[in-house]
Amino acid sequence: MAELPKMEEVNFPTPHYRLLPFFLLVYRWVSLVPAVWLFVSTKGPVTLDLTSIFLLVIAVSVTLLVTLVERFSRHYSVFRTPLLLGLDLVFMSTLLALSGASSSLYTFHALSPLLAGAFFFHLQGALLVTGSFTIFYLLTLITFRQIYPVTIEWSQIFTQLAGAWLVTVMFGSLSLLLRQLPQVQDALINTYNDLTRRNAELAETHRHLGAIQDLTLSLQSSDSQSVQQRLLKAVTKELDFPKAVIGLVNSATHRLEEWQAYPPFDDQDTTASLPLLPENGLIAQAVLEKQVRWSPNGHPSVADEFLYHWFDQDNWLILPMIWQERAVGVLLVAVEKVGQVDTSDDRWAVLTSLVSQAAVALGTIDRTRRLAVEQERNRIAREIHDTVAQSLFGIAFTLDACIKLLPDQADMVQQELIELRDMAHQVRQDVRKSILDIWPTELTQEKFIADLQKYVTHCSPSYVFHVDFSISGDFNTLSPTIRRGLYRVCQEALSNAARHAGVDSARVYLYVEADEIHMSVRDNGKGFDPKWALAREHNRERFGLKGMCERIQSLGGACEIHSQIGHGTQVMVMVPISVRNGHE
Repeated sequence: MAELPKMEEVNFPTPHYRLLPFFLLVYRWVSLVPAVWLFVSTKGPVTLDLTSIFLLVIAVSVTLLVTLVERFSRHYSVFRTPLLLGLDLVFMSTLLALSGASSSLYTFHALSPLLAGAFFFHLQGALLVTGSFTIFYLLTLITFRQIYPVTIEWSQIFTQLAGAWLVTVMFGSLSLLLRQLPQVQDALINTYNDLTRRNAELAETHRHLGAIQDLTLSLQSSDSQSVQQRLLKAVTKELDFPKAVIGLVNSATHRLEEWQAYPPFDDQDTTASLPLLPENGLIAQAVLEKQVRWSPNGHPSVADEFLYHWFDQDNWLILPMIWQERAVGVLLVAVEKVGQVDTSDDRWAVLTSLVSQAAVALGTIDRTRRLAVEQERNRIAREIHDTVAQSLFGIAFTLDACIKLLPDQADMVQQELIELRDMAHQVRQDVRKSILDIWPTELTQEKFIADLQKYVTHCSPSYVFHVDFSISGDFNTLSPTIRRGLYRVCQEALSNAARHAGVDSARVYLYVEADEIHMSVRDNGKGFDPKWALAREHNRERFGLKGMCERIQSLGGACEIHSQIGHGTQVMVMVPISVRNGHE
C-alpha cells in the first residue's frame, strides 16, 4: 500500500505594527521636500515671502518635535494619542490655510495625521479624523479670510478635501483588513496545523490498516508459520515495537511450542517447549488466565532456563491469543518500560486487532488440521472396519468351525483352510492398501503421479496396470485443499479401474487454468451403469463413487461419472479456484 505524504506543522509570521510610526515619520519628512526644494531652488535677488519661510520653519520644527516624541518618549505618541493627534490636525489645518489652501505645498504633508488615524484607529478612526480635519480646515479658512489675505477657490478646496477623504477612507479600510489579518492568519495556521495532524493520523491509520489487511490475507493460508511471521513483521515494522515473540499452544500436549521471534534471536530454537502450568512463570499464567500481563525486566517470565535467556533482558507485554474461548498462542512485545503502551491510543487498538486476527487465523488452521486428522482417522477406521475387521471375523468364525469338524471331516477342513489362506492373503492386501492410502505430507506434482501409480500397482498385484498422466498448468501452486481432493478422487477412480474395468491401463488428464481446474480419469474397460451403482440399495457396495462426488461438491465443484456397459468409464471433475480454494 502506498505511503501518504507527510506534512510538517508550521508557524506563519505575524504582521509587525511597530514599523508603522517609522514609515509615517519618513512620509512626514519626505512630504516636506516640495517646500524645501522651493526654498533651495530660489536664486538671485528674489526675496521669499517671510510668511513662507516662517511656515517652513514651523513645519520642520513641528515635524522634528513629532519625531523626537515618537522615538524617545515611552508614554506618548503623536500618532496614537487622540489629544496629540487632534492638536496635529489643528496645526495641519492652519498650515494649509496660511500656505495657500488648495494651492499649498503642504497638501501631502497635511495627510500625515489623517493616515495615522486611519492606520491606528482603523476605519472608524479614519472617518472621525477626516471629519475633524474637514471642520478645522474650513473654520480656519473662514477665520483667516477676515484677517489674512487668502484666496479661496471653493471648487479646488472641495476637490482637496475629497482627495483627503478618499485616501483616508481607503487606508482606513486597508487598516481594518490588516487588523483582521492576524485573526485570519491564526485561523489559517490552526487549520493548517490541524490538517497536518489529521494527515499524520491518517497516514498512521493507513499504515496500520495495511498491516491488518496483510495479516487478514494470512487467513487464507494453511501454514501457521506464515501467520506468525506476518504478525511479527506487522508488530515490529508497522507498530515500531523493537522486538516481538510468538509461541503457539499445542492442544494435544498443553504446551507452548513453535516459537518465532523478530528480529530472530541468535540461539532461536523453534523446538523449545513450555508446559502450561502456573508455576512456569508469567507467560504460562497469562495464557492460562487469558489475561494481558506485564513482565518487567529481571522478573522470571518463564521457568524454563533456555526460554528465560530470551526474555530476561527486556520488559515484555504478554498478550494471549484467544479464539473461541480457547488460547491458541501468545504474543510478547518488547517495550521500553512497563505500562508504556497507552490503552487509549491507536497503536494499542491496532495491536489488539492484529492479535485477534492472528488468533482467528491460527485457530482456523489448527481446527482444519484437527478436522483433517479426524477425517483421516475415521476413513482409515472405516476402511479397516469394512475390510480387515470383517475378514478377520470371517476367518475366526471359519477356524472355529474347522476345530469342530476335526478330525472326522478332515477333507472339508482342508478345503476351508485353503479358502482361509486366500482370505488371509486378501486381508494382507487390504492392510497394505490402508497403509498406502494415508495422506502424503507434501503432495507435489511428481509425488502426485508417483503415489497414484504405486497405489494402483498394489490394487492390481496379479498384473501390471499402467496409468498415463497428462498435466498442464502449475499443479504445485494449488492449495492443499484442492490437491488433496483431486488426489482422493483420482485414487478412487484408478482403484475402480484397476479392480473392475478388466483392462490394464487408464489415462488421467489434469488442466490447471486461471480460475478453475479440470480433471478426467478414463479407461476403456467393461463399464457399468452409474445410476444403478449410485442407487441407495447399493451404497455400501459402491460407497467410493458417492464419496468422490461429495468430496468435489465440498470444494464447490462438480463431479460427473459417465459409463456404459461395454464402453468404458470416464470420471470428469471441475473445481473452481475461489478465494477459499485458491492458489497459495
